[in-house]
Amino acid sequence: MNTLNDRLAQILAIKDEAECVRSFGTFLKEYAGELPLPGENKQFDKAMWTLSKFTWLSRSDEQILSQVTARMIEQIAEPRSAVLKLKDLVGSTKQAAIDTWQDLLTAMSWQQLVPAGAMRGVGTQMVSLGTIQRVVDDVTIQVNLGWHVDQDHLRLLMQAKGKEQEAMQNVEIRVTELEGGVVFSRRTNEDGAVVAPSVAVKPGQYKIQVLWFDNLIETPFFRV
Repeated sequence: MNTLNDRLAQILAIKDEAECVRSFGTFLKEYAGELPLPGENKQFDKAMWTLSKFTWLSRSDEQILSQVTARMIEQIAEPRSAVLKLKDLVGSTKQAAIDTWQDLLTAMSWQQLVPAGAMRGVGTQMVSLGTIQRVVDDVTIQVNLGWHVDQDHLRLLMQAKGKEQEAMQNVEIRVTELEGGVVFSRRTNEDGAVVAPSVAVKPGQYKIQVLWFDNLIETPFFRV
């Protein structure tokens, strides 16, 4: 990260606007696999903002940007207004909570393979959020989620497979809290799997993100 920040500082120090933009474009290609997400690196965010003022968009570029922005707002902002409250999965509100979860998944193109709602008790009670699946660029992502009722913990399992059903390594899964940032991150092993039986989550609003190469897919927000 220090090398990345040092390069950014050198690029931002270039006085010629055209050369500054060209150098930043080269930088993005060189560090394509290491670039931070928005909010993770303040210097990178500053560079993106500063250099955006040195560039201009064609009419077709503006149309594409508008479409992408609208889609991002639809996929990211909307789940914040409709959040699954995990505690609603216990008691008389259970079916309504399950229906809400299903609607949110459908809106974000996740398929529910195993339904939510089953509860079991082995030491601690756990409510299952089921198994969900999404296919992106011939990669199939399956995530199984559970919430430990008596503890602030999630049970999380993920499997990533390619179009020939081969295991996909280095697919990252994150649990991100809206206010506090990333609380859990792990990449798939040689079997294309992540097994996390206990992910600590304090009261707050969360989402799960799956990342590989240029792909980022997210689950709906849920509240602990």
